[in-house]
Amino acid sequence: MEELRGHHGTWRIDDETIRIRFGSGRKVPTLLKSLGGCSVPMAAVREVDFDPGGRKQGWRLRLRLAEGTDPYAALGVPGRDGLTPLLLTGPHEGELLAEYFAEQIVASARLARETLTEELDPREVTRGLVARPPLQVRTAEGSASFDGTRVRLQWDGWLASTVKEKEKSRDYQLSEIESAQWYPPVDITEGYLRIVLRGVTIPEATALDNDLFTLASHGSKGSEETLLMAATVNAHVAAAEEPRAEVAALGAGTAADDGGEAIFSTIRELGRLHAEGLLTDEEFSAKKAQLLDRL
Repeated sequence: MEELRGHHGTWRIDDETIRIRFGSGRKVPTLLKSLGGCSVPMAAVREVDFDPGGRKQGWRLRLRLAEGTDPYAALGVPGRDGLTPLLLTGPHEGELLAEYFAEQIVASARLARETLTEELDPREVTRGLVARPPLQVRTAEGSASFDGTRVRLQWDGWLASTVKEKEKSRDYQLSEIESAQWYPPVDITEGYLRIVLRGVTIPEATALDNDLFTLASHGSKGSEETLLMAATVNAHVAAAEEPRAEVAALGAGTAADDGGEAIFSTIRELGRLHAEGLLTDEEFSAKKAQLLDRL
């Protein structure tokens, strides 16, 4: 396994995977320290940008992934290279080595795509680039936590508004979340993490102070951490979509054949999905009751 060291981390590269580990020093961006590390399948790499830079700036190596696999680009920040784990920079004297690695990654990625034995799963690629729950982040307004099944927004910081401070906290189940949005602070404008629920529209006139679906960040405090939270929640939302589609297909399959054995087989499969945490108690109970009514 070959290794390339940069300012903020190390890339370990073999024919199938790029494993990235970040440092913990004072100059390491908060996003990278919070993430700790991640991995990228070679087959997911579509382009490699290499800039040799100059004596002052040093070199830059940036991975561009297959469409739908980069959770940070999906949040609308593909051009903000400082806010992605897919960028490595290093001093000018290491330029030739970094360029060699860029060429090796291009060649390995091409070979990996050509020799794939099964289709690349975008959800698996995305999960490898985000944090593992439980995850908690703090801003001057409060905190957001995610345990894999539920997001909790808590407003107990010194900049929390009266409305949010009175509400204290709200919980949102993964099964009811459509997506997490992230907006960076611009100049003196607050940034924020927003939880978007399925079928729920927030009036455009709603101010952040009164928006109980948001956790605001002020300046650099909490901004990169809330980006990681949004990317992590979205990765888990996407991963949960397949089991729900599978449940729908299971129900459709037994509609044509209401035999008792087919129904009990379907219930057992639903139980497996529920035990693995891919269905909520409510989803499992409702589907089970629907199937038992057919007996």
